[in-house]
Amino acid sequence: MALFDWMQIGDSEAAQRATARKIFEQTVAAEGDSREKRALRVRQAVRIRVVMDKIFVAGTKAWAGYEESRMIAIAGGDDVPPSPAAREETCYQTVNTVNGQTMAYIPIEFAARVFELGVRYQKGEVDGMVAVNSCQDIANNLGDLLKLDLYAVQPILPLNFLLENQGEVDEDAE
Repeated sequence: MALFDWMQIGDSEAAQRATARKIFEQTVAAEGDSREKRALRVRQAVRIRVVMDKIFVAGTKAWAGYEESRMIAIAGGDDVPPSPAAREETCYQTVNTVNGQTMAYIPIEFAARVFELGVRYQKGEVDGMVAVNSCQDIANNLGDLLKLDLYAVQPILPLNFLLENQGEVDEDAE
């Protein structure tokens, strides 16, 4: 029975990924300015922020793991493993919502850029502010896809945790 449970989990995850991608694509393609479409766009923007944060952190962790694997390979005379890079799975992240956990998605071209920023941050090539600003540019591009400029909506603001760590968040800002 455990084999069948495992297969259902795999099918369930594939279905969740397909649904997440479909919702993203439908949100981007949505025309008009109804209340429902606005809610869909705003909900997607909130999820995108979480996805971007998780992908950035995945990039930092991937580089840290790569460094260790690389040193072990060099010490053992083995081939150095390839550098970490975003894959299709990276595009999909689990996010918490008021209705429980759900899968959210951003396209690979955006996920790869965020992942690479995480790697570069971990390597010390960029500092927190450069990472936040670069990630904000990516978020702005995603916001344009979602047509968030149609509303007086807070833009997607990723990597706030880096600002908080550096003491650069305005606590009075809403």
